[in-house]
Amino acid sequence: MKTAPVISVSHLNWISKGYQRLVFIHPNDDKKILKVSYNGEMTDKLLRNAPIADRSNNRHVSREHHVYKKNTRLLAMHPFDAPIPHFFGTIETDIGNADVYEGLFRQDRSKLGLTLEQVILRDLMGRKTLADLNSFVARLDSWNIPVTDLNAKNIAYGFRGNKRVFVLVDGFGDYRRLPLASWSRRIRLQRTSMAYSEIANRLGFVWESNARLFRF
Repeated sequence: MKTAPVISVSHLNWISKGYQRLVFIHPNDDKKILKVSYNGEMTDKLLRNAPIADRSNNRHVSREHHVYKKNTRLLAMHPFDAPIPHFFGTIETDIGNADVYEGLFRQDRSKLGLTLEQVILRDLMGRKTLADLNSFVARLDSWNIPVTDLNAKNIAYGFRGNKRVFVLVDGFGDYRRLPLASWSRRIRLQRTSMAYSEIANRLGFVWESNARLFRF
């Protein structure tokens, strides 16, 4: 049985750096990205001594994978409505295992889409963008996706096909010892409402918890 070839990424420039993973454009498919957990000498060399918050114990990765397993049917039935990026499995690279995700890019595909924080700080939140943000809220509410770190840096605004959408690109999955949000929709909605309120207060607009929408 043939094994899949190891994908070489050590010669590439990473395009984003999270708390626990480096992000690369997939060298064989520029519509996808690779997320490689910090794992020692190879990623340290690529980081060039840039500070990182944590060396991954992969717990957050396994929680993300669990979310995808629980939502496999919905992802297949409603691919354009998914409030999280599509996941295409794990591959081996020359700096460690990498998870393969849908890339949410800007229109010219030169860079990843802006985060919600960048959209606000660059004064790009018009009526259409606000409607897209509220569409994201509704989509996340309707899926069984618990969230641990819902903040404006983890929500990206990029293109899925020809449509620009907000997507939660990190911080989903319930990392708590008792994953109550995985079991209870009410708890999920309470936690996301608190997070949206913090985002609104910090970035200068309004979260209406009863209506579950943002407004200027």
